[in-house]
Amino acid sequence: MHVDGKLRAWLLSFSPVTLTSAFSSVTLGTALAWYDMGRLNAILYLVTLGGLLAAQAGVNLIHDYHDYRTGVDTLYRSSGFSHRLHPILDLGLSPSSVVAAGYALTAAALGAAAYLALVVGIPILVLGAIGLFLGAAYSVPPLKLHYRGLGELVAGLAMGPLVVWGSYAVQVGSLSRLYPLLVGTPNGAFVFLILMGSGALEVEASRAVGKKTVVLLLGARRTKYAALAAVAVMYAALAASALLGYLPLISIASLALLPWTLRLVDPLLSGSEEEVRRRWRELRRLWAGPFSVRLVLLAVLLASMVAARVMGIP
Repeated sequence: MHVDGKLRAWLLSFSPVTLTSAFSSVTLGTALAWYDMGRLNAILYLVTLGGLLAAQAGVNLIHDYHDYRTGVDTLYRSSGFSHRLHPILDLGLSPSSVVAAGYALTAAALGAAAYLALVVGIPILVLGAIGLFLGAAYSVPPLKLHYRGLGELVAGLAMGPLVVWGSYAVQVGSLSRLYPLLVGTPNGAFVFLILMGSGALEVEASRAVGKKTVVLLLGARRTKYAALAAVAVMYAALAASALLGYLPLISIASLALLPWTLRLVDPLLSGSEEEVRRRWRELRRLWAGPFSVRLVLLAVLLASMVAARVMGIP
């Protein structure tokens, strides 16, 4: 493989489409600090963003390595489905290099957290270490949370509320304000939906190797209720954040994205494994479309903050 081909393979191995999760949560938390307290330090934002992108890319690689080792990804590929490129099976990277790169990226993320702790305070390092621990526990033995029906929930909490809260705290220098956890809940709910979607596509392979995802634990019929609950939590948190004054009242316009979100999760609402398999390309749009609903949501929230702070619109 030529150098440019190798570089491209590595860049794709990070699952760049999924990295919008880290970007949206860090940016939302930073913007919230500016809206609420008038604090905005671009250097701290870039360090936080770089650390979270490295952490998520590293966790992606470690997860892909362990799913390769258990055989679930090989079985999944043999089924004819593919919701994203696999660094080992599709891009030809060696298993040892993939897991080594994953841990190197998580070490870089811990380094970013250490820098932020020096500038902002030790609690930031503690929060960052907790996040990295949860990221590793997602796939790595002995916890392997994603194999015990807990991975989707833990990832949603970590990549939504905790990242928004931590990014806000980096800017204001304190973890004492808790309301960013509520503002970050929609991002977490969307991560949960994405992971349920990929779990629904992998259900046969997961069943074969004993990987207990939320979809397998609930079954296809009850999965639709979990998906509806996640959508309800997502938009209830948005409405509550606006009505309680944590976001500008104008941000209530984000509720207009509800029909789009329901269309994206519609295959999960069928209550049928066969229907999900038939509509796998449609379900894949949850995370692999030309642009993500969470990026549009972020744009709406950012625009509402600017309108409220600069133009005085409530």
